[in-house]
Amino acid sequence: MSTTGIYGLSGSGIDVDSMVKVGMMTKQNQYDKMYKEEIKNEWMKEAYSDLYSSVNEFNQSTLSTYKMSSTTSPMTATSSSEGVATATANADAANMSHTVTVSSVASNAYMQSTKAITRKNSSASSTSIYLKDLLSSTEQGPSNYSTMSDSQKLETALSFTISDGASDNSNATTKEISFTYKDLFESNQTLNDLATKIKNSGVNIQASYDSVNDSFSLYQKTGGKANQINITVGSGSTDSEKRARTLLSSLNLGIVTTADDGTQTLGSAIDYETTTSSSAEGKDGKATIDGKTYTTTGSKITVANVAYTLAGKGTTTVSVAQDTDKVVENVKQFVTDYNKMIDALNTKYYETQYSDYGVLTKSQESSMTQDQITKWNEKAKSGLLYHDSQLGKIISSMREALYTPVEGTDSDYNTMMSLGITSSTDQGHIKLDETKLKKALAADPNCVRSVFSASGDVTTTNADGTTTTTTDYDSEGVMNRISDALYKNLKTLKSYAGDSTETSDGSTLGTLIENLKTKMSDFKTQMDAYQSALYDKYDAMESAIQQLSVQLGYITGGN
Repeated sequence: MSTTGIYGLSGSGIDVDSMVKVGMMTKQNQYDKMYKEEIKNEWMKEAYSDLYSSVNEFNQSTLSTYKMSSTTSPMTATSSSEGVATATANADAANMSHTVTVSSVASNAYMQSTKAITRKNSSASSTSIYLKDLLSSTEQGPSNYSTMSDSQKLETALSFTISDGASDNSNATTKEISFTYKDLFESNQTLNDLATKIKNSGVNIQASYDSVNDSFSLYQKTGGKANQINITVGSGSTDSEKRARTLLSSLNLGIVTTADDGTQTLGSAIDYETTTSSSAEGKDGKATIDGKTYTTTGSKITVANVAYTLAGKGTTTVSVAQDTDKVVENVKQFVTDYNKMIDALNTKYYETQYSDYGVLTKSQESSMTQDQITKWNEKAKSGLLYHDSQLGKIISSMREALYTPVEGTDSDYNTMMSLGITSSTDQGHIKLDETKLKKALAADPNCVRSVFSASGDVTTTNADGTTTTTTDYDSEGVMNRISDALYKNLKTLKSYAGDSTETSDGSTLGTLIENLKTKMSDFKTQMDAYQSALYDKYDAMESAIQQLSVQLGYITGGN
């Protein structure tokens, strides 16, 4: 529109806005060209970001699974007597049988109430949880408690020590458990507070109060003879020591002992009035495996890549063998995962391009509905990565890694084809012949592990005596080959397009988009200036015509 608002005063009949619009067409076309280029590059960056994300996920997560020996060579361990011991074997365990004789099962030090907790306060409820009610009725608090100062109330009213190990256990921890007068006689702390104080003291002992059975228990978290529960209380005649002995005796704690066969027996309640210390200890487990005796503080022990769980006295035979069914299942899953990835890449690589559909300008979008814009852009974005060179390299590297033999395996089964994995299409989709795979496993149980996950590392000694480790592609397992190739291509892809849609990531494409935005902004400023100049030009023309019209009126006398 006019910048001065005088158009038409001269009677020239010129449509200035239309003339300015025509004058701006060349500039607008130049701007639209940059806009389309910038949007197209944003679409490309988004497409590359999606590609990076899916390939990186496949490399970091999916492929990692198939490099693991537990995937390529899972083993089973079967016990002839699970009441004695059970076992699991890792991929490095030998295919053989083991004789396991358990002479004793490990246990943890354990103390618990032999009967309901005794409450010395005759006026208290039989189910009171307050610690003060475990004390005698005359110990409900000093007669002058109400007149005690705050500092006196915070003095220790009772204390005892608890330790979680034998004297020769360097890891043993000893802590004092104490309660102030305020804790007992004003804050009314309970059996649950006693359990919490023991648990939080730093000793490796679990304490708990069972309100249903009115029972208190102490449990050493670590098994074995050296890991104990030791309680010591003062034997003197001070009120603090008396209260501590009364409190502990009221818990009616007995020591639980465990026989070699795992049978447990609860001893008599400990009277801390006459015995000022008690000690409960666990039992070490002992097992003889293939003629060698082992001692353990827990139920588990690992020998020669077989993890045994000791359950009871006796002898059992543990047979270790490859889990062929699991190997086949895992290879089938690899074929599924690989095809999912290669098919997704091929879909993008061969995706149809629609040359008649390009980036819409803002002006074009203004004349369309949102649904029309969405459908148009779907066509315009189709085929963005059609025959893209970087995508092509990723596909080629995956296929090459799959079909190149793995050298140095010392086996006739050194290719994916020998394991029954072959192409089903000319675009790299693969299939599995299970019968052929099972035949290969029967002949060479280690074949899948070798072909899938051989490291390919080669170490050479330099002249100065140092060593250098390199990777030999031909000796590398298929999973490592694919992973290395994808890592290399992802690094290149990230350098060119980044790993997200962010344009300020320093990537080549991101920098290009940023530069285009700057260029467009500068050009837009130039367009505004040019448009203003055109309006100024037509303003001057209108003013001149108006002046000529006035002068003509004077000359003609208005006729």
